[in-house]
Amino acid sequence: MFLARPIFNLISKIYILPCRCYQVAIVGSGSEVGQTTALLLRTNPHITKLILYDYLEHIPGIVLDLSHIPSNSTIKGYTGKETLEEALQGSSLVIAAGDVSQNTGWITKSTLSKNADFIKNIAMSVAKISPLPFLGIVTEPLNTLVPMAAEIMRNQGCTDLAKLLGITTIDTIKAQALYAAENEFKPSECFVPVIGGHSKETMVPLISQANPKSKLSEEKNQELIAKLRNYNISDIANGIYAPALSIAFSVSIFTENILEALNGHISHTNAFVENNDFGTSFISGCIEVDKNGVGEMKKYTDLSEHEYVLLQQSIEQLRKDVTVGKDILELA
Repeated sequence: MFLARPIFNLISKIYILPCRCYQVAIVGSGSEVGQTTALLLRTNPHITKLILYDYLEHIPGIVLDLSHIPSNSTIKGYTGKETLEEALQGSSLVIAAGDVSQNTGWITKSTLSKNADFIKNIAMSVAKISPLPFLGIVTEPLNTLVPMAAEIMRNQGCTDLAKLLGITTIDTIKAQALYAAENEFKPSECFVPVIGGHSKETMVPLISQANPKSKLSEEKNQELIAKLRNYNISDIANGIYAPALSIAFSVSIFTENILEALNGHISHTNAFVENNDFGTSFISGCIEVDKNGVGEMKKYTDLSEHEYVLLQQSIEQLRKDVTVGKDILELA
């Protein structure tokens, strides 16, 4: 399925964009991912206004702290459920970066319910904005919450969901780093496509499509795929730390990709989106993006037998995850 350009190009390429700038809103900006994302976006030259929203009381302090960083953009904070719609008005991109993370790497029913409620409120508010902004979701579990958000937005009258994306850039940059380490390559020169979904059961790193080609044996390649799928910082940190820094970095890459698209270019980003071409209604991969939303997803040929088996298993699990997302509205 899928051929994509190296993810490093998405990270390091400096686009010479027109002076047109945009408002970006981070919902859940009080979380660790939200705060770090805000820091990374504070000096982005293409962001005119940075909006920070959360129900947490310390948002004014975060806004004040970030205001001490010299930047040509303005920054404003909002708290309280009653201010959410006001906060999002005028945004070209809304990033959902809360609500509850799990250090253990798996999602409890309680966490799922809280995170579903968080995304429900955002999706309902975004659906009321005209013109419709891009909505990038970081909140876990993506395989379930992105389809749920799609159903909510449809119920609000949005018929075109081309601007709804689950942000999976973290999967590709993590694969890039670990693949380079295993092969003793320079990370900046590596690219590993990651397709499927955003969980260890659905994520499929395509080592057969990696660039440069792997030096490892097929057995070692399969071990690396397993490592990439099961790699959990929380396990290494004895369950007391949930990853935030690399995720926030990946969100900043995603943001730059979307800003490039908004400026009239064809951009590429890795995301979990609605797509019926691969046996499930939602799937992740490298997609084209323009100012109107997502376009074609990259397709690959000549997968290894092992990758093909994993992909079929991934699609089967994705169908279940998507169904949960569509059925969970009564819990949110």
